[in-house]
Amino acid sequence: MSPSPAAGRAPSHFPAAMIAIHWTTAVLMAAVVVIAWIIPRGQSDYKNWLLFFHESIGLTLLALTALRLIVRHLSALPEESGLVPWLEAMAARVTHVLLYVILLAMPVSGFFFRTARGDAVDVFGLFSVPPLLPPSEVVRKAAWFVHTNGQVAVYVVIGLHAAAALFHLVVRRDDVMARMVPGAQLTPARQPAEARPAAE
Repeated sequence: MSPSPAAGRAPSHFPAAMIAIHWTTAVLMAAVVVIAWIIPRGQSDYKNWLLFFHESIGLTLLALTALRLIVRHLSALPEESGLVPWLEAMAARVTHVLLYVILLAMPVSGFFFRTARGDAVDVFGLFSVPPLLPPSEVVRKAAWFVHTNGQVAVYVVIGLHAAAALFHLVVRRDDVMARMVPGAQLTPARQPAEARPAAE
């Protein structure tokens, strides 16, 4: 957690812990999506190996998201840029809420699909997470429905998030992206004046 800002003043950047979690999550999301694309049909040792990493990364993302929400709740955050039109700011808030929903729903649905037959999930060979519910084919089918259909939301929402980030970086050339880059300098005229949670 970053040090508390001066009274009545928001920090210029997101807390170091949130920055670390953000970029780690981005890398792991890319990895878990790529693995999902290349998992073959049928049974094979190669498929089992890919599923092992897919599931392990998924539960890691779930833990990171939970930690991210805790850090966000406990930290002072930079205010929203006054240079961003209110409609864009609202769209950013909605997109970030959907991102959190995805980062929670996809690992949870994957976990219940995997454990609905009574199997534990091995996380990187370090420990196993046991089933939280008794075996149920109904739960398994519901979890599979959420997990498979949720992929569309993953591509759309993350695509919008990445496009918006590039728009601010390349077209607007404002400080929106800089707040999530450790040590990046902000334009003095755009330094935040009062603490107000920003969408992240």
